[in-house]
Amino acid sequence: MGGLIETGIGLLEWAQRLGLIGAAIAFTIGGYFLMFGGDRGRSRAVGWFIGGAVGLVIVMGAYGIAEGVDSNISF
Repeated sequence: MGGLIETGIGLLEWAQRLGLIGAAIAFTIGGYFLMFGGDRGRSRAVGWFIGGAVGLVIVMGAYGIAEGVDSNISF
């Protein structure tokens, strides 16, 4: 069972790194639309900013959720 838990933790850490890179890309695209998007740039940028932030919160909070489930589960 310990190996399975270690594998899950490793997978979550990998997903967090990937989520951090994805959020950076989303913020970069949002910044591009904000600076060079013209009249509709701000509305398009807000979508990228909110999506990047929400995704980052979900991915970074996944470890806390997994720890909460692990501490409350019993067989």
